[in-house]
Formats: sequence, structure tokens, C-alpha cells
Amino acid sequence: DRVINALLRKGFKVTETNKHGASVLHYAAGTRSVELLKLLLKRCGDASVNEEDNFGSTPLHYAAFSNKTETTQLLLEMGCEKDKKDHKGRTAADLAQMMGYGDIVQLLGGAEDTLKSE
Repeated sequence: DRVINALLRKGFKVTETNKHGASVLHYAAGTRSVELLKLLLKRCGDASVNEEDNFGSTPLHYAAFSNKTETTQLLLEMGCEKDKKDHKGRTAADLAQMMGYGDIVQLLGGAEDTLKSE
């Protein structure tokens, strides 16, 4: 977290994206560092929780795919839209279901209804 704080003090833009459209917030969501995610969300603002990369994935997709319960919970608390679909029509719960992450599926309210409706 010290490195991120130093970068932020030097003007690092947390909303910058890579060639795939993913920001540092997307990657932080896939880690266990809730404190780092909180720091970035404070800098980015609430609207950033639903930002999509080039594939339509939000930070919640990254957290769910990485089986990160705490970051998934934080993103939900920050207002992340759990029903948002990526470009392949998958919600974060769908990804967690595909990976066998039952705790994440339960936290997101299940994936069965979404999968059946497609």
C-alpha cells in the first residue's frame, strides 16, 4: 500500500487503463487487499465500481473470478451492479459458478436464474 500511496502523491491516475481497458481498480479487485481497494475507490469515486474493461468486465467480475470474498463484498457495498454482464453475457455470479466458487455465488445471490435465462 505504501507504493500505491507514493504513486498517488506523484500524480498517478488510478483511472488510467491498459490496452485491454482494465484499470488498477480492476486488478485490485482481484486481490485480497481490501485496504488497497478502499484507497483506490476513495480516489476513483463510486462510479468507477461499474467501469468496464474492453471485454465488458467490471471490477466485480475480476473479484468473483479470482474468488475474493472480501473484495466482492466491498464492491457490493460500494454499489457495484451485480447483474451487469460482460460481452459474453456473463455476470460475476456466472463466472463464480463456472469456477466452482460457491461462497462467491451465494454472496452474489446465485447464478442459476441467470444461466437458465440464456
